[in-house]
Amino acid sequence: MNNKVGIFWFAENTLVFKAQSAIDLKPDQLGFIDSTLQHQVEWEENNIYQLFGLMLDNTDYYNFPRGRVVFNIEQNTSCVYLDKSLFKKHIVKEIKANFSLQDTNVRFFTDPHYNCFGSI
Repeated sequence: MNNKVGIFWFAENTLVFKAQSAIDLKPDQLGFIDSTLQHQVEWEENNIYQLFGLMLDNTDYYNFPRGRVVFNIEQNTSCVYLDKSLFKKHIVKEIKANFSLQDTNVRFFTDPHYNCFGSI
């Protein structure tokens, strides 16, 4: 299993993400492997967007469509929770590529937690 878990945003036509290898993490009591990464911390404190050449200082993490990738060991499936605006073929393809999901079962879910207050 080389699947990755983590968090992402889509800002200024760029997938901004931070991923960890799922094999390095332990599942929770429900059988999900998730990273401990937090959107607010990575965006507002660590300025993750700068690693992708974006100058978005003084922006809030929730103003860009975002999501999270987790892995369900019981179903051997990666689950991607995301803002509904990210259900576009080219964005889904980027998420799959950057989280090593090309050769695995993947399910996509909208989740109100990831609703974006801005637009892409």
